[in-house]
Amino acid sequence: MATPPYRRYADTAALIADMAPDHPAFLFSEQVLREAARTFEKGFDGLVTYAVKANPSDHIIEILADEGLKAFDVASVNEMALVRRFAPEAGMHYNNPIKSKREIAAAWHDFGIKSYAIDNLAQLEQIATIIPPTTDVEITIRFKAGKARKSYDFGTKFGVSETGAIDLAQKVQAMGYSASLCFHVGSQCEDVNAYERHIAAAGRIATKAGIVLKRLNIGGGFPASYPSSSAPPLKKYFDLIRKAVKKTFGDNPPEMIVEPGRAMVTPCTSLLLRVKHQRAGLSVYLNDGAYGALMEVKFMPILPSVRVWRGAELLEGPTAPFTIFGPTCDSYDVLPQIFELPADIAEDDWIEFGLMGAYTQASVTAFNGFSERLQFFVDDILL
Repeated sequence: MATPPYRRYADTAALIADMAPDHPAFLFSEQVLREAARTFEKGFDGLVTYAVKANPSDHIIEILADEGLKAFDVASVNEMALVRRFAPEAGMHYNNPIKSKREIAAAWHDFGIKSYAIDNLAQLEQIATIIPPTTDVEITIRFKAGKARKSYDFGTKFGVSETGAIDLAQKVQAMGYSASLCFHVGSQCEDVNAYERHIAAAGRIATKAGIVLKRLNIGGGFPASYPSSSAPPLKKYFDLIRKAVKKTFGDNPPEMIVEPGRAMVTPCTSLLLRVKHQRAGLSVYLNDGAYGALMEVKFMPILPSVRVWRGAELLEGPTAPFTIFGPTCDSYDVLPQIFELPADIAEDDWIEFGLMGAYTQASVTAFNGFSERLQFFVDDILL
């Protein structure tokens, strides 16, 4: 099933000249997404999957499948159905440790999923009531090995300690499933060495448990290149991971899996919002905000790139510090960052936010009736 035939434009100026969109608009660059997928395929020694939660848009899944991705990281039955529509032959890894028996049954019976993540004995017992033990089914124990510096911590919700992971791995193997390990260093992780520490921990767990790992999933966490980021290029991560695997596992490493989300899709989409109001040279009010596509900018310490359009021309000149508000009747609808924008920015101008492909379309709401958002394919967008 193909995605809808979205309007295509050479660049943002051409889109504005033709459409002058009055609703929030996502501007998607197909070539940028394809380049990001190829960067991971060429740079990572193992199976590249995509964490669907980062951006579940139809065109993202369809193009990644066309690029040859053989597996996807899914967290819900709805994500399974989405992947099956656009990548019917792809494998799926059910790596959300929190799942009900009904969801496990759907994953197993309806979608044929053979890879499940757990971080608790009760979850293993839950799976065993539905899926007969066999080495064809992979149970992946999610562990944590300390918080990575400069990352959004996932360890407060998920992951078992090294000691707990040893016990779980032994139980998984004793029951007759294949045992694997996975970790997540945290979103937007700028601490390269966090991967080395976690890979070393995986080696200790496997050795102390007395098992041979089927696979090691190093998760996501790879950073996007926001203006506020100090992270090194992805090649440094790939090189360090390669050396850490060699150091830990020698000449017999487990199959490696990576599941990028943010780093895969962030650069492929920009967000075009219209100015509804400018107040006293201090604030601008836009047609989307914290309850919509700017939700993550509200919560995460990131600063996207921005540029301002007046018609099809870039608005330049002296700048001033502005606070950005969304359109809703809620004082919570404001961004914590201060943005340098043209001092004479005015109603009906547009602000284009770059690097908005991750956790934007995935988290929009219709709060206060602001529900309509547009989608365009645009070759040259703000990065």
